[in-house]
Amino acid sequence: MSHKLGICIPYRDREEHLKRIVPHLTKHLNRQGIDHKFYVAHQVDDKLFNRGAMKNIAAKRAFEDGCDYIAWHDVDMLPYDENCDYSYPEKTPIHIATQLSKYGYDMSYDQYFGGVILFTKEQVEKTNGYSNDYWDWGMEDDDLFWRAYYEGYTTGKVVNSYNNKNILRFNGVTSHVEIPANRRVVEYLNRNHTITLLVKTKQQEEKIPVWLVGDENRQFVEFPILRKSGGFNYGISFNNSRAMTFQLFDATRNPIYNWIKRFEDMWTRLTISVDAENKKIYCYVNDELATNVRNKKEAKPLEFFTNLLRYDLRNPFFLGFDPQANTRLKGEIGELRMYNRFYSPEEISKVFNNEAEGLIMDFDFENVDDNKVIDKVNNIEALLNDVVVDKDNIEIVENILPYRRDGKFYCLPHIDLGFVNGKWNQGATTARNEKRFVNEMQQGKIDYKNDGMSNLKYELVETIMFDENCEMLNVKL
Repeated sequence: MSHKLGICIPYRDREEHLKRIVPHLTKHLNRQGIDHKFYVAHQVDDKLFNRGAMKNIAAKRAFEDGCDYIAWHDVDMLPYDENCDYSYPEKTPIHIATQLSKYGYDMSYDQYFGGVILFTKEQVEKTNGYSNDYWDWGMEDDDLFWRAYYEGYTTGKVVNSYNNKNILRFNGVTSHVEIPANRRVVEYLNRNHTITLLVKTKQQEEKIPVWLVGDENRQFVEFPILRKSGGFNYGISFNNSRAMTFQLFDATRNPIYNWIKRFEDMWTRLTISVDAENKKIYCYVNDELATNVRNKKEAKPLEFFTNLLRYDLRNPFFLGFDPQANTRLKGEIGELRMYNRFYSPEEISKVFNNEAEGLIMDFDFENVDDNKVIDKVNNIEALLNDVVVDKDNIEIVENILPYRRDGKFYCLPHIDLGFVNGKWNQGATTARNEKRFVNEMQQGKIDYKNDGMSNLKYELVETIMFDENCEMLNVKL
């Protein structure tokens, strides 16, 4: 079956880019033997730019004109070589802008779903296209990714599972577990050691607003998973910027900190393996090694440069509670284990599969008696405070990602309207978009079936031919 591709471009005040992309992409698609036509939705009113609505308008026209699939395409992205494959996407939407010159031929984050994306007509109908309610800059691509997720158009294979497993539920208000300090355990916190746990976290907008980087008074809040109390906490957390975090201190009491993005409401194996001798810390989310260096995730250890802090032998550990900050976890914990040795990347699978040696703490929460759970190694009783013991079938899923074809793109230079110098360039409007996406779309509070192509409203002022195969729709919202 032959297919026709509609190249759908949202547009305002980027004529030099449009003049470059149309002939460049025409030659590229002709070499690939792809029947195609360009549809440029040009917003000509004085309202804030709405990229999502422009993309919907262009797609609507493409389908009316006989296209059976589209590429939602940024005006500034030129395919770099023949490996940029624009062929029909078949079963799922396909993201192809995976290697971008402005990010050193990488992506800005794992779930990036912008630049160039292929959708069939049926896939657009199921997702309802883009939201029409993101104005100015930001988040409309993230919203589309979430629509694809809700429709089953994303990856995320199960990497491990546990059936009918005991878990602890924390309510975020009063729940915690107190684990008495144990010399055998505490003395290894500044030596080679490995900690692994199963956790599923929830956000707590009802208590503390979600961190929004466009807001002037933004604030990180760490929701504690594991704490060694007593000041200068050894801690594992989930924070309000949707990241798993790990912190300990060196002997000079300087913090050593790492974070890895992870969606809430997903069972996660978080593992920290500390090579104190060579001064490296390996942080894993499920089986993925990740360290954030200058806000870019890299598969490498976190390095430090002096000995680690020795922790006191008196103060207890806590699950789900930080007594110093008076914050609590809302979510579930399925197990906690600690080993008295460092496990290299070549060996770490033994920890994931509970086959490692050197256990010095082991809570699987199977032995519960009178509000107490037992450390199977040390026979120490940990006290439950308003914690519900329950059963769950646990599935550990990889990070949710789009289906992709690797595509290398040169990005034409322009003013960066995104995240610049620690804040959104467009300020309050992007902050509003982020609030809508994080607090409403990700939380399942928006009926996307009624926000998109289905409720698209606009005035077509005129249609002109930018060139013989490029139709420009001048529209007002």
